[in-house]
Amino acid sequence: MTEQTNLSKVLAIHEFLLLSNPYCYFELAYTRTTEWMVWICTKPHEVDLNRKVLLRGQGSTPEEACENALNKYDQEQTP
Repeated sequence: MTEQTNLSKVLAIHEFLLLSNPYCYFELAYTRTTEWMVWICTKPHEVDLNRKVLLRGQGSTPEEACENALNKYDQEQTP
């Protein structure tokens, strides 16, 4: 059995959130300024300027960005 990647974990969270919010938005992007970024939001910004960011992270690779996002997400979920 192979270990689940951080990207797979983020996608699993998105899949779960889609069950209760079919408009839930996922983005993985690269820019020269910030390198890799991953987001999960309630809706795309173009559709809802008041959207809520549910998960976010940044890193040098997609895996690193997802790891950063998962660490922040876990901290925000812990009371």
